[in-house]
Amino acid sequence: MQRTLIHIRTVLAEIELPDGNGQPLAFSIGYYKTNAQKGSKPAVKKGGLAGVGGLSTAGPEGRSAFRYKVKEKGTLQLVDCATGQPFALKINLLTEYNGRRILHG
Repeated sequence: MQRTLIHIRTVLAEIELPDGNGQPLAFSIGYYKTNAQKGSKPAVKKGGLAGVGGLSTAGPEGRSAFRYKVKEKGTLQLVDCATGQPFALKINLLTEYNGRRILHG
């Protein structure tokens, strides 16, 4: 069975959407690690919010830290829902979002 595709721009837009209470939505993510091994996490949330993993809320010139990291650094700041630990992933190494294969380019 063929998995559906989702464009990286759509993934990045959906990650920004809050739930009904204004909190970040949880999602699953698949990726390649920098050593070329596959990795995945079943439940993560966007990081870069006040009080989430100690990540800063402000980037340069008052922009949100999350948007700054995504646009300027090509990095997603995320928090593992199971452990509460923050971690970062390079956008170009993402392979799956909520079970759908990510299309880059």
